[in-house]
Amino acid sequence: MKKLYTQILVFTCILGSLIPNTVIAEDSTSVWSARVWAAASEGDWEVVELLFDTVPTGTSEMLTAFRRDLDAFQLHRVAEQEANTLAHEEAITQMADFASEGKVMQAMQSAIKAQTLSDDLNSVLYEEDTRKVLKEVEETITQHGNDGNLLIAQTLAYYLRTFYEDTSRRDLYEKWKKRHEQFAIDSMLLRYYAPVHHHKLWTEQALLRGDDPPDPLQDKTKELWKERVDDITAFMVIHSLRKAESDHMDHISMSELLSGGLSAIRRLGGIPELAETFPNLSDETLRDTWQAMIDSEEESLPHYLQHVSGHKTLINMLERILAANEETLQLPKTVLLREFGDGAMSKLDRYSAIVWPNEKRQFDQSTEGNFVGVGIVIREGNTGEIFVVNPIDGSPAYYGGVVPEDIITHVNGSSTSGWTVNDAVDKITGKRGTSVTLTIKRETEDESLDLMLTRDRIILRSVNGWNKKSISESGEPIWDWYIDPHNHIGYIKLTGFSKSSYADILAAIRDMQEIGEPNGLILDLRYNPGGLLPTARQISNLFIQDGSIVSGENANGDMLFDMRAYENRAFLADWPLVVLINQGSASASEIVSGAVQAHGSGIIVGQRSWGKGSVQTVHNLGADALALVKLTTQFYRLPAIDGKPGRLVHKREGSTDWGVVPDIEVRMSPEQIKKSNELRRDSQMLVLGSENQDLPDINDLLSEGLDPQLETALLLLKANALTETFSEFRHASLSK
Repeated sequence: MKKLYTQILVFTCILGSLIPNTVIAEDSTSVWSARVWAAASEGDWEVVELLFDTVPTGTSEMLTAFRRDLDAFQLHRVAEQEANTLAHEEAITQMADFASEGKVMQAMQSAIKAQTLSDDLNSVLYEEDTRKVLKEVEETITQHGNDGNLLIAQTLAYYLRTFYEDTSRRDLYEKWKKRHEQFAIDSMLLRYYAPVHHHKLWTEQALLRGDDPPDPLQDKTKELWKERVDDITAFMVIHSLRKAESDHMDHISMSELLSGGLSAIRRLGGIPELAETFPNLSDETLRDTWQAMIDSEEESLPHYLQHVSGHKTLINMLERILAANEETLQLPKTVLLREFGDGAMSKLDRYSAIVWPNEKRQFDQSTEGNFVGVGIVIREGNTGEIFVVNPIDGSPAYYGGVVPEDIITHVNGSSTSGWTVNDAVDKITGKRGTSVTLTIKRETEDESLDLMLTRDRIILRSVNGWNKKSISESGEPIWDWYIDPHNHIGYIKLTGFSKSSYADILAAIRDMQEIGEPNGLILDLRYNPGGLLPTARQISNLFIQDGSIVSGENANGDMLFDMRAYENRAFLADWPLVVLINQGSASASEIVSGAVQAHGSGIIVGQRSWGKGSVQTVHNLGADALALVKLTTQFYRLPAIDGKPGRLVHKREGSTDWGVVPDIEVRMSPEQIKKSNELRRDSQMLVLGSENQDLPDINDLLSEGLDPQLETALLLLKANALTETFSEFRHASLSK
């Protein structure tokens, strides 16, 4: 498409020297429209802004409406800049005030807020007040780390990691990322095996942050570790590590895997607080003997591997470790196997892991798409809280009043203190038709809320439109697909890549065409975590006529597959397209947006995507398949651009180049993200049988300037739709 627009511009310039000025004046809108789209396609926003300052004169309804929309867009950006500047100054002031009061955690939070509101993420780094706070945070981490207050140290390390990410100080990002991971591992061990001590640390952190202390720890929380290790066998560890050595993308050696396993059980045996569950860990002599055994194994490992196969070395090592354990710490065998296996797998990438027996049911549900529950996506907070990411559209939680960032403090009266996400999933899900009561802590409410929800089968609809007009008797949403009905510009929000996504998109297109032929489409892939590769290929092919969509390769760079476009399936190749992405767009979302960008089939707007461009394969561990091992075995490669090799989008350790980089970068402030997400959610919460008159208007996202990424996408498509003459020429050219 980029080549086509270049040809059009050359053609119009030639015409400019041959035909009368009156004809040039008549064609100026077409030429201007083409230049806007071409500049945006090339990622040259400065040229786009210059062109916006020279909108063609004329009194047509479309031109008048566009100038009005452009004025509103520019006013929104000015107001946005003023608000960001004011909020930035307030954050800097708050940071200094908190620092003077000795509230280092709140000061660091304010520093991060100030940074996100800056035009340049590096600028805050070098401000004197910020440097003082950063130094104080580092000293506080050291102090609390030495004193054993791991949760505080972990949280502050996470703040530093967040602060340095995407700045010029990549070295400091890597440093604090590693420190945070170390603290997180120790905190995890405390939560599982020393829940009383963990709860004490959690309470201390809550007081430091100015939060309410957590509920008292329940006795049964002390036994949750047993579920974590039930049914684990040595065979699971041995088979997982052998598969990892032979199949993983990075060819990690058995020596590295075993070193990771030894490091993990060294850490396990070096935390005396775990004695609340494993009494022998209170004996310093036994702990020293355990550490000496680990030292001996690490020193002997290279010698063993010179003379014995990796497989045999692994088996012999596990036998010696288990025997030494019986003579010293006397930890449960399954605990040692779990921690050794997880430690070994930590040497691989973040997407490779052993799926242990207690995790397999949830894993099977997520891959099969068979869900019975209340319909919420949850995550674990940095200090163990169970947070709601979002309620699934149309689910019991959605209609029951659950909202993002709710903290689930109790399930059926049982405190979630010390629970993992798996624990919460197990307790919240159940048989269809049964009820469960969630006790919710919400920032905007003084008192906790008890929400009783009835479990049901959850339908994951991945294709949504602009505005939900109504709900059918069967509960199906009926969408308005036009974000701009006057200019016939469509909008599709894709939340995942399921088996039905492609067919649902085609159905949406047919709905649009029944009203009128679209003059453009916004494909919103923000916060889309990905899904099925074949679906990503089908959706990409809608906009791409020929050539590669995505290929896969192994660690040696050998191509394993190449998914290509078919011309007879490129149904939307002549549609002007803008794709929205952000940091939450991953995997299949990056395939679609990256392929569209590589082929010049549309304009990518937003922020750099997540960087998950790898393929995982899953293997059963034994005939009974009680556990699985998931390994990264391939990388995706995007199509080549201008003769250059296609990019790998995967974010690897130490990488500075990952993800899909938008043609037009548009950042959103934390406040804009919060408000736009709330408005989108609240405006679509239609209730079957209700008149739904009090819902907010989805169009406020645009009229109030709450979503600058969406507003930018729509303005570009409106500019492109200004002239039917140009549109007809482009359609005809692409149809050849």
